Amino acid sequence: MSQETLSPQTVARRAAAEAAVALVKPGMTLGLGTGDTAAHAIRCIAAKKLHGLRCVATSRRSAELAAALGLPLFELDQIDPCSPPAIDLTIDGADELDPSLQLIKGGGGALLFEKLVAQASQQMVVIADEAKVVAQLGETRALPVEIVSFGARHTVERIAKQPMVERVHIRLSADGSSPYRTDSGHFIAEATLRPDTVCAALHLALKQLLGVVETGLFCHEASIAMIGRPDGSVRTLYKSTSK
Repeated sequence: MSQETLSPQTVARRAAAEAAVALVKPGMTLGLGTGDTAAHAIRCIAAKKLHGLRCVATSRRSAELAAALGLPLFELDQIDPCSPPAIDLTIDGADELDPSLQLIKGGGGALLFEKLVAQASQQMVVIADEAKVVAQLGETRALPVEIVSFGARHTVERIAKQPMVERVHIRLSADGSSPYRTDSGHFIAEATLRPDTVCAALHLALKQLLGVVETGLFCHEASIAMIGRPDGSVRTLYKSTSK
């Protein structure tokens, strides 16, 4: 497909992916993110045909794409956790990111595996288009919270009582007939955040709730973000310690 026939959003996302993949070197162990933008990166990595790569996928969807492209796949536990960094570089997208590189992730339902891989990585690079950059997390997207399916309504009620949460509901499957299930078999609760939310504090509060497995708040994992523009240019954001 020629550059001229791509949508401006696709041009931006592909440019961000290509900029991030320029950091990939032969012999690296890579974390492969999940989502449409991460899929661009997976295709770019495969196209480089680098020797000695080891890839850890964050979802079945990403694993299937990587396998189809011939990338060598490993489970996270096949990578030695006692020789940090277990993963040299993870490239992943985000639903939202703020100027301090705090993220909301989980729109694709892979937040638990994404965070496990990110926290095993020396560096996490976020790739996105300009629409994903916000002043305050929660401006445009609800926060995904992975919860166990047993007693899910009770867990949702606990989440709803948090002062920084405005409302919350359980995500439904694509046809709306049942709750959406993650690769781990869990449900996703989607919480609309109040404008004054302090993300790190909310993450800690939610993690204390019975039934909550993980939140889609990535407050510390990302160190660089490559932000693509519709003209194919890319701007780079670096982690700030202001928050």
